[in-house]
Amino acid sequence: MVTLEDNRSRWERRAIATRTVTPEQLGLAGAQQLAQVQRTRACPGSAFVLENLRDPAALAAQLEAPSDDLAKSLRAALPTKIRQQLSPPKGADLDPAVPAALVRALNKVAQGPGLYDPVRFPDPILSDATQEFRAQNPRPKGSKLARFSRLLLRDAYPQAIDTEPKPETDWLATSRPLSQMGAEAFLGNNRQYWGIENGTHQRLDCSILEDRLRIHDPNAVEILGFFHRVSISLFMAWADQQPNPRDRTYPTWQADHQANRWIMIHQVTRAPG
Repeated sequence: MVTLEDNRSRWERRAIATRTVTPEQLGLAGAQQLAQVQRTRACPGSAFVLENLRDPAALAAQLEAPSDDLAKSLRAALPTKIRQQLSPPKGADLDPAVPAALVRALNKVAQGPGLYDPVRFPDPILSDATQEFRAQNPRPKGSKLARFSRLLLRDAYPQAIDTEPKPETDWLATSRPLSQMGAEAFLGNNRQYWGIENGTHQRLDCSILEDRLRIHDPNAVEILGFFHRVSISLFMAWADQQPNPRDRTYPTWQADHQANRWIMIHQVTRAPG
């Protein structure tokens, strides 16, 4: 069984999955069976991703002439070059680099000091989910504070930001005929595959957002990949020592260690024993 994975974006894979195709069209002339698997992508819970921008042009327009402190903070988190591209000429499309920069700015602001202020965020503008989260976490810290900030940003720009999980459709292919592998066995093999994928790959993709990197230099890719895997190894060692299973998440580990990066340096450089 083969899961069709390549370097194309999720949007392109989703577009392919909406069309009727044959094994030959996918370059899999030897495939006996094709299957569609639909999943709900939960990554937006840990960080904003590009798919969360419902209307990047509208958000960019609001940051072009910020009218409040929150908009000013988001604008300040953008590179100077991107700030100059927030308002394209009439009739022109938004520069493709702007949405990605907006996502990075949103995540940077969400990870910073707490955003909540009763004057800035009165109850009428808060969604039910945000109010419920605030009631359950009156003094959020670490990853919970970042989650609260993401909810507040979503409520501040409801027309531009969407944090709902996104459905995905993947194609599966197997060279075995139906007589050798029925639908139940096909699904079982796929679940076994994702048991592996949901380990290191899930952390690299959803927590570190490695699949969204657009680095082309081979040396830079190798170095960055090395540090990503070192951080995951440190996380797994840390997670084994956490008594509460709810705290054993990569975003929680990031939030607890980013304030003092010397902790990570000592973990990597100190002698074993």
